[in-house]
Amino acid sequence: MKIKDFTVGQIAYAFSYEDIALLKGLKPKKYTVAKIGRKYLYAVRREEVNIKAVPDYLLIRFKEPDYTDSFLEENIDYGDRTILFSDMEAAKDYYQKRKLVRFLTSGVKWENYTLDELKEIQKILGEQV
Repeated sequence: MKIKDFTVGQIAYAFSYEDIALLKGLKPKKYTVAKIGRKYLYAVRREEVNIKAVPDYLLIRFKEPDYTDSFLEENIDYGDRTILFSDMEAAKDYYQKRKLVRFLTSGVKWENYTLDELKEIQKILGEQV
């Protein structure tokens, strides 16, 4: 997701990165995009009708992270990061992906499968050992 995918006045959905990483559920906070720059997107926390009247100290800066294209992340040096999605569908897709990755890495008892079943799974995934 890129900054240019957003428009001024658009409602965006924000989540605590820790809540999604720990699979605590999707409880979005609504943000309104106030300004879009080359490096940062500025948003205010709530649905704002008159975004020009919002003072600068209430604006929250989001940037494109280097490690993913799935969301924008709050530009802070410490504390819990907030991640921003352009729509709720993108947030649900990312959350579902995190759940599947967690399930496949820790929720499946791979030892219970036969060698043939594991080879079939390997073939479907297209991964070589």
